[in-house]
Amino acid sequence: MAKVADKKGAQSVEEELQELNPQGTAIADSSKESDKSETSVAFHNVHVHGFSRRTDYQKTVASFLFAYVQQTLSKIRRIPEARIDILKGIEGVVMPGEMLLVLGKPGSGCTTLLKTLAGQTHGFVVDQQSAFNYQGISRAAMHGKMRGKCIYQAELDFHFPTLTMRETLEFAASARNVSYDQKDIQQRAESSATLLGLSRALDTKMGNDLIPGVSGGERKRASIAEILVCDSNFQCWDNSTRGLDSSNALDFVKTLRRQTTRRRSVAIVTLYQASEDIYQLFEKVLVLHEGHQIYFGPTQGARSYFTNLGLTSRNWSTTPDFLTSVTKAEDRLIRADFPGQVPTSADDFASTWASSAVAAELRRQVNKYDAIHPFANAEALKKHAGNNSLLPYVVSVPTQISLCASRGFLRLKNDLNAPISALIGNLVISLILGSMFYNMQENTNSFFGRGVLLFITIFLNTSLAGFECIAIWDTRPMIEKHLRYAFYRPLAEAVASVLVDFPNKLLLTLVFNVPLYFLANLRRTPGAFFTFYLFALVALLNGSMIYRAMGAMSRTLEGSQPPGAVFSLLLVLYSGFVVPFGEMRPWLKWFSYINPVYYGFESLVINEFSGRTFSCAKYIPAGSDYSDAPLGQKACTAVGSAPGSDVTLGDAYMFEIWGYQSKHLWRNLGIMVALMIFYGCVYVFCSEFISLQPSRGEILLFPKKKMVKSRITNDEESQPPSLTPNQGLDQVLEKSEVYDAGHMIDGDAATFVWRNLSYEIKIGKTQKRILDNIEGWVKPRTMTALMGASGAGKTSLLNVLADRTTTGVISGEKLVATHFQGLAFARRVGYVQQRDLHLNTMTVREALEFSALLRQPPKYSEAQKLHWVKTVISLLDIDRDGFVDAVIGVPGEGLNIEQRKRVTIGVELAARPDLLLFLDEPTSGLDSDSSMSIIKLLRRLADHGQAILCVIHQPSAPLLSHFDRLLLLSEGKSLYFGDLGRQFETMVNYFEHHGARHLTAAENPAEWMINVSNQSDEADGPSKNWAEIWSESAERIAALKECEAMQNELAQASAENAEVPSSEFAMSLWNQLLVVTKRAYVHDWRSPSYVWSKLFSTFGVTFINGVSFWKSGVSPQAIQNQVFSLFILTTIFGAHVQLIMKRFHENRTLYEIRERQSRTYSWVVFLTSNILVELLSQTIVSVIAFVCWYYPLGMWQNALALGELNERGGLTFLFIWSLMILFQTMSQMLMTIMPDIPTGINIANLLFMLSLIFSGVLVSPYALPRFWIFMYRATPLSYYISGIISVGLSGVKIVCARKNLAHIPAIPSGDTCASYLASYITSSGVQLLNPDATADCQVCEYANTDALLATYGIYFSQRWRNWGITVAYNCINIGLAFLLWWMVKVPRTARKV
Repeated sequence: MAKVADKKGAQSVEEELQELNPQGTAIADSSKESDKSETSVAFHNVHVHGFSRRTDYQKTVASFLFAYVQQTLSKIRRIPEARIDILKGIEGVVMPGEMLLVLGKPGSGCTTLLKTLAGQTHGFVVDQQSAFNYQGISRAAMHGKMRGKCIYQAELDFHFPTLTMRETLEFAASARNVSYDQKDIQQRAESSATLLGLSRALDTKMGNDLIPGVSGGERKRASIAEILVCDSNFQCWDNSTRGLDSSNALDFVKTLRRQTTRRRSVAIVTLYQASEDIYQLFEKVLVLHEGHQIYFGPTQGARSYFTNLGLTSRNWSTTPDFLTSVTKAEDRLIRADFPGQVPTSADDFASTWASSAVAAELRRQVNKYDAIHPFANAEALKKHAGNNSLLPYVVSVPTQISLCASRGFLRLKNDLNAPISALIGNLVISLILGSMFYNMQENTNSFFGRGVLLFITIFLNTSLAGFECIAIWDTRPMIEKHLRYAFYRPLAEAVASVLVDFPNKLLLTLVFNVPLYFLANLRRTPGAFFTFYLFALVALLNGSMIYRAMGAMSRTLEGSQPPGAVFSLLLVLYSGFVVPFGEMRPWLKWFSYINPVYYGFESLVINEFSGRTFSCAKYIPAGSDYSDAPLGQKACTAVGSAPGSDVTLGDAYMFEIWGYQSKHLWRNLGIMVALMIFYGCVYVFCSEFISLQPSRGEILLFPKKKMVKSRITNDEESQPPSLTPNQGLDQVLEKSEVYDAGHMIDGDAATFVWRNLSYEIKIGKTQKRILDNIEGWVKPRTMTALMGASGAGKTSLLNVLADRTTTGVISGEKLVATHFQGLAFARRVGYVQQRDLHLNTMTVREALEFSALLRQPPKYSEAQKLHWVKTVISLLDIDRDGFVDAVIGVPGEGLNIEQRKRVTIGVELAARPDLLLFLDEPTSGLDSDSSMSIIKLLRRLADHGQAILCVIHQPSAPLLSHFDRLLLLSEGKSLYFGDLGRQFETMVNYFEHHGARHLTAAENPAEWMINVSNQSDEADGPSKNWAEIWSESAERIAALKECEAMQNELAQASAENAEVPSSEFAMSLWNQLLVVTKRAYVHDWRSPSYVWSKLFSTFGVTFINGVSFWKSGVSPQAIQNQVFSLFILTTIFGAHVQLIMKRFHENRTLYEIRERQSRTYSWVVFLTSNILVELLSQTIVSVIAFVCWYYPLGMWQNALALGELNERGGLTFLFIWSLMILFQTMSQMLMTIMPDIPTGINIANLLFMLSLIFSGVLVSPYALPRFWIFMYRATPLSYYISGIISVGLSGVKIVCARKNLAHIPAIPSGDTCASYLASYITSSGVQLLNPDATADCQVCEYANTDALLATYGIYFSQRWRNWGITVAYNCINIGLAFLLWWMVKVPRTARKV
């Protein structure tokens, strides 16, 4: 582990702390005056409150809209909301160079105070009488113009996952550094990383849950380092040591200590489980109790203040533990010799504090501070910012754009998979399209094909950037964090991202358009090609701005889907191709004026047709009877053809079909550029001013039926303020004595032994050894602590022991009793993961009952299982603390950290693990009292027969004293395994015997052990290799002998006892399916944003589609319009796939990380339940799609006229229902193997685009090159479109419009049109409008829809066959989902040697 840079050789902890702590002694580390930026704060009469809304309950699909209506009516009627006080009259002063520690139990208001001081006040209200003075700067100015100088660091970490840690820190340093000296920036980044022990991880990607990168602890420290390089003067740190070991936590606070002293800045910190060493680094401490201030003053005087009130502390209790304990009645100890009255309630403590001499002195200091620093905003700002007009930012907007662009190119370089796959995918589409329209002839037969190809080209170019809407959502949390840090304006990132993507867009348009253009034989002139490419590029840029703007407009991803889907539909419908401008319905015709696709398509048509002549390919009449007829007695069938001419002018064709004129070509380019700028400005504006939906904090929400009064508090650590104070686990232990050991554990658990255990994984081309010859055991009725610095291999060891590794090579031996072996091993092991992952819509009770019903052995009845859940709820104080029926929510919203941790433990206990209980940092993020409660509960479980192995960080001495044995790791190697001994004497004697410095009376033995085992210097000699010392020690030899003896005993028992057969899962497949499917249905019901987003998207797309073709007629153009209406209806897939894939991925993450690992239920059940639940919502969606599209379009009128309304209408619904199911099954099938959502969406859209292209609408099967005919037969959409169109339009007589008529100017004398065309009409079935005329015969090429539909390969007789094939496709998708999951996702255990 890298140590702080200025550590001076051999130095005791006391000496180092004395040097660091400025109380009474000058700091040794100093710097030049120019490097200081002095800051301080005084505050008094601080009152903060929140409100309880009438709609603060868990929303469902039914109550979602009603809640918004109710909320709106309440505002209109001005119905007052229930006020809830969070902070009550807080006051204090923190001088330059001082650090303030804020302590209090969960719900006291610690986080709210930090947020208030840092200006992060969303979700609560700061009363107007509250006073804040930031050294002459008002609160408004400090959190406005001076925002970058005042930073709040929350517990959640957001980083760009593809950037390395070095790149992340250098960007932060650059954004807050005026000089922009690259050498200085690099030095700042490396220095902050070194101070936090991150030097080795500097060139590793930050990573996330999906992208491998630094560890969770390293990511947390990187968040700290990011702030340290920012030069912020006022820092609020909210439990920033969560997940760090004691050594790293101490190093972090030491770094803060140096920084605040050197720069004379302010650091206000909340910490859980703060050690005495950490406590001594602070000058002042503030203690909160239920929102009241009960102490503020020097850290050295805090203990004596409360001691004078009659309170005392327990043995081994640190000062922070003591100060927190006075706020909890059950942990409070009263001095036996105290004669006076001890305060009991929060009000008592507050009134006692208010009348104390220390409080009077504090008020005097605050008044003096205000007198010294009167508000003078202009002068103060100039002093603190050096007349910087850019406030709150340090660098100018152009520099911000440059920095963001540089970072964008780094992100692109570090993750080339996405752009490369996009280039390859679009090249494939281009080649396919080009081959479908290969070498079109320059005659009138190519007219329709050229129009279709130009439309596809302009539409696809516009849609190439469709994924950018989703990509924006991936970056918004990081951008908003940087906004709070005043790194840059969001508009800077918006502009930079456009600039970074521009080279990629040039390549995209080149790769997509060049092959297509030349393969299809579009106009072969240099001017035409470059004009084509220019408009394609501008169309792509327009699409990029449109999709970015749509992504930036909404505050939630689900909220962006309906308007996005509708807008994308309008781009297609009002492009001028699907519905020519003259035939557009008036109510939405206006959209074509702001549609870049419309102008782009017109320009491509002009570029292709204007100034060209095309030979006529088809005449009326035709055949052997008319082979000698002169040209004057024939008519070209192409629209725009002149009577008696054998060529058709391109200008005439495009004017007759679309009304286009060649003079519009370059006008359209100007309009498209103007629209691009407009949509770009909308994107930049929305990026700057519309933020994500902010969290209201960790507010307890209940189902409406379970609502309780006064349950809400807006403090992020909160517990319901109306609840009784925590009675403590000691009281629970007394209460739970009614449960004997038989109720707790089914007899003793088994002894678990491992020896010479090693684990290797492959990183790149090299093998990395994660664990190296580890030995140990866990016995019933004992607790073993697993400790070590971050990255020591603790979690890896738990995973190997619990058979949860799926990659790598494991060697060594693991042995347990025979009846615990086999498939059921993982199920019979309780594993409390470090990550508190739960289904966010479940209540706490439901989560525990779900675990109990599926994981407890079948020998228990359902009533017994549910009774056991009540027992666990009582043991964990969940019922008494009032959140047993609360919704779990997601981190940041719902249960707080401590409550979520208790639920995680409860889920495992509810399963009644009878073998082992593994816990990975169960106390991480908890305060000392909550941690002690958890450990005491584990102790009781162990005393009742459980075997427990627990990873633990930052333990206090009282907490560690509950453990029997310790396994200490460092870099995958054992440093110690053995008993702790009474008062830790066994462990301490081992280390002191082998050369460690002596443990002082004031030190925490756990922290002392971590420090001495990680120190690079020792007072009495060179650095020691503790792993080598352990490997050669007598203690290890004794441990190995005991391991061998236990192995022999277990082997003998295994030989004597036949293995008891057991299944992998506790419940049958059918029972699993019932329970899991019920939960899935409830999850959907309680996810109204997901369901309503899908419903609104479907309604918007289908209704607008329907009314855009309102009551379409029966002309050839109207028939074609209806075919394209159905074609466009299928594009709703884009909206559905984004929602369904995101939903499936969330469920898959929960299953793979927690539920599969614990063998809760089978993967077959997981897939089946997801399919069944989605099936219901897609059925509802299909009803909406049918009603909103089928009836406005007017197809029902055709069925009514033919007397087949019921059959045709019903079959149309079945087709639409099957289509919606296809969207579902295809999305879920692909998402079984996709690594992430964007990749899944891209692949799904690619496959769906291919299906659209080969559906027979754009190119009829008869016009397809023979090579591609198999694709027409293989694509599912060809059967959907053929089936729906045949059912809706077959058997209808066509009424030709004027432009669809062929005019034969002359016929032989003596003939009428009927007699002259008799043989042709008989053979071709055309329609003659004026049979008795002797000139100008008017011929309609089609007499009824069947003849027209036949050109598309659509036949009414195949309708039921087509529906059956669509059902088969859905079955195939479902089958592939199971097959692909089995091939890719079913875990293969790590290879054992």
